Amino acid sequence: MKLGRPSYPVLLLAGIGLVLTVPACNPFAPALDEVPTDQNALLGNPVTVRGFFDRFRASYQLRDSTLYGQLLSPKFKFTYRDFAANVDRTWTRDVDANTTYRLFKAARSTNLQWTQYMPSSDTLSSDTLANVERSFLLTIEQRDDQRFSGSGTARIVLVRKNRNDPWRMRSWYDRSEF
Repeated sequence: MKLGRPSYPVLLLAGIGLVLTVPACNPFAPALDEVPTDQNALLGNPVTVRGFFDRFRASYQLRDSTLYGQLLSPKFKFTYRDFAANVDRTWTRDVDANTTYRLFKAARSTNLQWTQYMPSSDTLSSDTLANVERSFLLTIEQRDDQRFSGSGTARIVLVRKNRNDPWRMRSWYDRSEF
């Protein structure tokens, strides 16, 4: 019997068998982490007041409106002082979420730094209510290279249903200088 070249179907089947038996390996692809990442350790655990502010900062640093929206109570109100008209202006959760989304979309980068708690303002009224006043610095760099920096204080009311739930922002009274 004469041994010759294997036929095309035999080579095709051998090739398919080889591909199926050799594990896929891409030397340029990073390996998957064996240990899952704890979102609370990475972004802040909103079950604590400190963790709430860490997550708030992370939402701005990452320009993630979904992460930011998770921090808002359904009855959230944002209030700021309109110095030109000498009145306070307020808007609802929906307006705030939309405004923040547009801000994040227009920005190349945002940098929020919580600088301090205001004296005698961090009041944990109960396991489900906290009044916090904090100073902050905010820098926004837009895609057209315009840069805005400002500072101010935020008087924030945090609520939750029970002590194991994450804190949600019910109101934010903003006193910024931009």
